[in-house]
Amino acid sequence: MDHTNHPDLPKPRPYIGVLFECCGVYARVYRAATDTAYRGRCPRCLRPLIVPVGPDGTHERIFRAR
Repeated sequence: MDHTNHPDLPKPRPYIGVLFECCGVYARVYRAATDTAYRGRCPRCLRPLIVPVGPDGTHERIFRAR
């Protein structure tokens, strides 16, 4: 949906896709409210994951957590 025509709708939160190899599951990891990192956990074993947002960045949207 185009949010420019509907300014009162909330903007979608940025996320990355992560394959958690510890349990073989995929999950979305959303960017923190401070916009300094993507923070999430494996949905099965709850292993934490922090992916910093850097100045050079990347266009990749899917990652593997080992």
